[in-house]
Formats: sequence, structure tokens, C-alpha cells
Amino acid sequence: MRKERSRRVLLTGASRGIGRAIGEALLDAGHAVALCARDGQALAAVAAGRAHAHVLVADLADPAQLETVVPRALASLGGLDVLINCAGVVSYQAVGDITREALQEQLAVDLIAPVLLTQAAIEPLSRAPGGGVVIQVASTLGLRPAPKTAAYSAAKAGLISMTRSFARELGPLGIRVNAVAPGVTDTDMLRAPRPARGEPVAQGEAARLAVERELAELTRLHPLGRIACPEDVVPSVLYLMDADFVSGAVLAVDGGLLLVG
Repeated sequence: MRKERSRRVLLTGASRGIGRAIGEALLDAGHAVALCARDGQALAAVAAGRAHAHVLVADLADPAQLETVVPRALASLGGLDVLINCAGVVSYQAVGDITREALQEQLAVDLIAPVLLTQAAIEPLSRAPGGGVVIQVASTLGLRPAPKTAAYSAAKAGLISMTRSFARELGPLGIRVNAVAPGVTDTDMLRAPRPARGEPVAQGEAARLAVERELAELTRLHPLGRIACPEDVVPSVLYLMDADFVSGAVLAVDGGLLLVG
């Protein structure tokens, strides 16, 4: 185990939700972290007062910006030990309402970006002392889809498959690749409006109440009696960073929701 050694980490999706919680935990533990997201102001708030935080603003849906992420992280960190792909977007749409634009954006950010970032990080990770680590933040929706999440679920299922494939291919280079699959987690993404097919998206207070009703129904399905907060996912990520003989695993962090038929 390498729990006491400070490592150089590139973390995407670091401005909010699960990514922000992971970033804050890593910085609190003394790791050097390149915090990547589109929102520079939010990243600056995470990095404020932290000497080992490096802000890296980039839109992962933009191929030109995506190509710069790993080189910029290497320049800031002086190398790379851990890559955590946490950036994600979701558009809640019934199957008949999925637009090409929404499909392309979700595939670009939720699947293509993590794959290409992992590819770009292979060489520096292969030189990491003690071996490199890749952690993909997937979703239980990649294991069991839910209504209005077809595109997002497909992207996360692809990411889970890629995780296993990369683990097989990169293991000989000393790189471990794993995934965490959070379940229902209370973030801004979760609270985005969920339209019914053919109906306009509710706005304002009506939208908030509709989401609250759906979250209450989801809460009742959890054996642990609650949905997750972003901090609930952090220990699993930290575990996978240090679990030297774990590779190709997909760790569900869902409060037992997948057990409910």
C-alpha cells in the first residue's frame, strides 16, 4: 500500500458535485491536484488557499481543448500518478425525444473524453513510481438503466466496458484501471428537470417540486433509507487509489439500490 506518499493527480469534473468532493479530499490529504472543469470561477474556489492545487479550465466536449488537458496537467504537476475521470453531463429525455445534440454531448463528455484522456496519460502513468492509477467515475445507470437516461446510461455502460478493457491492456505497463459507479447522488446534475415525453420542461418552483417528488420516491427504494451525498463516494475513490492488487473492478456506491428489483 502507498497511502502515505503524496501523488500527482489529474481530476476532471472538479468544480462541483462528486468531483469537487474528491478534489477537496485529495488536497486535504496533501496530494498535488490539477483540477479540471469548464467553470474557472468554481475551480478557483476549490483551489483557494491550497498550495498544491492547480486550476485547469477546459471544455472536454471541445476536441481542441481536450487535447491540451494532459500536457497542461503534466506541465503543472511535473508528472502524473493518478488520473480520475469524473466530468459528466446528463440530459433527461424520453427515448422518443433524444436529440442528436444531447446524444453527442453526453457521449463526448461521459465516454469519449475519459477514453482519450486515459490514452493520453498512458506514457506518464507508466512511469509513475509504484505504478499508475486510472479511476473512471461511471454510474449505476451504466449497469441498470432508468427511464429518461438512455444516452447517459449508454455512455456510462461504455465507460465501464472500457475500464475493463483498459485494465487488461495496461496492466503489463503497471497501470491499474478501475471504476466507481455511484448511484443516486444529491448533486446539481441529479436535480436537473426531467420532462415527460411531448411535454414542456417545468420551470421554477414547479420543476423543483417535481424533482423533489421523484427523489422522495427514489429514497424509499434504498435499503439504507437515503440517497448519497457527494462525500459518500470519496472513500471508494481513495480506496482504489491505494488498492495495489485491484484492477478492472467496478465498485458500486449506491446504498444497495441495485439489490432492489
